[in-house]
Amino acid sequence: MRPTDLLVLAAVLLILSPAAHATVESTCKAVSDYDFCVKTLQSDPASATADLRGQAVIATNLSSDKAVEVFAKIQTLLKSSQGKEERMCLSICSKLYEGLILDLNNAWSAIKESRKGDAMSALSACFDAPSTCEDTFAELSFTLSMPSPLKADDKDQEQLCSLTLELAHLFFY
Repeated sequence: MRPTDLLVLAAVLLILSPAAHATVESTCKAVSDYDFCVKTLQSDPASATADLRGQAVIATNLSSDKAVEVFAKIQTLLKSSQGKEERMCLSICSKLYEGLILDLNNAWSAIKESRKGDAMSALSACFDAPSTCEDTFAELSFTLSMPSPLKADDKDQEQLCSLTLELAHLFFY
């Protein structure tokens, strides 16, 4: 077989591979929340032409963007916080989200470099921040006169982390 024949064969195989043509809809059929997946991925125009790895990277970016947004909100809340317990909860959440941002950055690099173990480990750790943040407020709910100001953000972040982990799982397995 000539080298040009091999190149043509490789191109055809690449074009036919499922990862090369992972449409948003076909990818999202394989995750637990189809509607959230479609809405989330389609919020980035690059998802229209992205393969499965690209979709996992996009989800990681979106999850990281949300984590940065929540971290900034926590910093603002800390500045205006009046009560000791509320400041303590927000400080804990701040540290958790700081770690989450680092984990998502590590996951992003690992997905791009096809380092399965590192990516899956970093993404698995991502669930800790939003849930632990909420647990912190819940544990002190009897002394706080207000519910967690991060409840909706933590829920959104948890959904993004779940989607990112599912997409990475699809890519690697």
